[in-house]
Amino acid sequence: MRIQGNSRMSYTVITFAPVQGFIENSRKLRDLYGSSFILSYLAKVLCEDTQRYFKYEKGKSPKESDPVISPAIINVTQGTPNQIIIRGEYPEADAKRVFNDAWRTLVICCREEIESRVPNENYNWNRVWNAWANYSWEFFYFCGGETITDARQKLNEIKRSRSWVGINWIGESSTLSGSDEIAWPGMTDQFNPKKDSIREVNQRIEIFYQHLSKQFTEAIISPKEQLSIPELVKRLVTLDKVVKKLELEENEYPSVEIPEKSFKDINRKNDNSEDNYWTGWFQGDGDKIGDYLKSLNQSNDPKKEEEILHNFSSAMMKWGEYFKQEFKKEIRGSKLKQSPGRIIYAGGDDFLGVLYRQKSQINPQDCLEWFYEFPEIWKQHKQEITVSVGFVWAAPNVPQRDVLQHCREVEQSAKKSGRDRIALRILFNSGNHLEWTCPWWLLEKLLANYRDRNQRKGEQNWTHLYNDIAVLESRHAFTREQTKVAEALFKAYFPEQPWEDIVGNDNYDQAFNHPENSHTGILGESKNYTDKNGELELENVRKDINNWVINLGKVGFHLFRFSDKKSEIESKI
Repeated sequence: MRIQGNSRMSYTVITFAPVQGFIENSRKLRDLYGSSFILSYLAKVLCEDTQRYFKYEKGKSPKESDPVISPAIINVTQGTPNQIIIRGEYPEADAKRVFNDAWRTLVICCREEIESRVPNENYNWNRVWNAWANYSWEFFYFCGGETITDARQKLNEIKRSRSWVGINWIGESSTLSGSDEIAWPGMTDQFNPKKDSIREVNQRIEIFYQHLSKQFTEAIISPKEQLSIPELVKRLVTLDKVVKKLELEENEYPSVEIPEKSFKDINRKNDNSEDNYWTGWFQGDGDKIGDYLKSLNQSNDPKKEEEILHNFSSAMMKWGEYFKQEFKKEIRGSKLKQSPGRIIYAGGDDFLGVLYRQKSQINPQDCLEWFYEFPEIWKQHKQEITVSVGFVWAAPNVPQRDVLQHCREVEQSAKKSGRDRIALRILFNSGNHLEWTCPWWLLEKLLANYRDRNQRKGEQNWTHLYNDIAVLESRHAFTREQTKVAEALFKAYFPEQPWEDIVGNDNYDQAFNHPENSHTGILGESKNYTDKNGELELENVRKDINNWVINLGKVGFHLFRFSDKKSEIESKI
């Protein structure tokens, strides 16, 4: 391992971000998968080159000499976080060279794959491909700082003064993001409005994308789509042939696992029925990771900070792989095993996934049963941190990009509501939504133990609670002055769960602090309900307790109506 000239240790911190928003602009599940793969691949390229630079060999060098503190490198690419923390000085010039070469190689591999599959075209587009190969990313680098925390803070300051080059273009916008030019063989041809016909150009583009769709299949590129260069790259990196070619181009790049050969996008349309498929999307994140890591290093020892961060990163990376495998298993006899869905990414403490079936409607109760088990799955990393998850039960005609936006919003809603909980959102075709948040410890106790008016616990009819709430709301029975109506309603339909354990006395202590210190209350932290003098604003507390019961009934009705035909019919009336 290389030794620095002075005795004082310094740290190198690197991150990167796309100049344009092509990573986050996604229409298909394949876009998400490709975006995650690109970010992870480029991060792993930097990590493995860092190890080569410091002459570190896994399995041969001492564990403590691994120069890459975070992310901990395991034998997978997918899920590698794109903030890299290095012990010692890894030269900026080397980092930029390796990063740019890796991205450039990836772009070239995609272009060559297109040209080999659709050879009978007069390609005049290399200049634009080269521009995207050279100017797609912002690269942020800092070396110095006596602690990792110092180095991270300096990098954040550098990120505020952004410096990037945008790619100018003339022509029609892509149909995916609308922010970049459509990629086609004649995209750099000079257009003369006096001689050339826009209609003929559009026809050439349409024919080209029909050829692409035929060669790559409609699952990868639809003939109706017209994509930009970076959007094409996102799609094509999901092909095993393209990824294998990365290894053949340059031996210095890391070995990568091939994306799933059986990759299929979600079919949210049912051609044989008027009823299309609802799907469940979830996004999650660990709570207060920074505070947790600081609590493990009370002495502020830099060496201790390195060890803590590396061990934490290793635990979370391994958990990500475990999570992908556990996701495929049968949960409590549910039918999710047949087609559980897909984990889009699980890198560090962040994850995103979708629950669906390819050729039938998934039952939201199966999704809920899986979430009942999720806290135990989460604990397998053995780190003392909680997790907040947002779950979106999405109607079939909501565009995927809107679904993803709601995933981000509902995850943040779980954070703002107190963390250590799940936020459930019903997203309708109109764009309207209903939402209810619940701490993990209470989720199954409520949803699995609902009793309708007929005292049924198995095939419950949530229409009973739903209708009662509708009537009481129309009569303005829920007021800021009291929670008695909500309490009576709750006790009638959830007799096994004591109201006092959820709300407490007249000061509503239990709503903020559950008797078990490891559990959070339904309203989160009490400081969110205090005035300038530190006094609890009881009217706002009562209002939110009432809303919590109201939203429980509404969200529960829409989640359980799929398995109750009577309720489903009544909901359409």
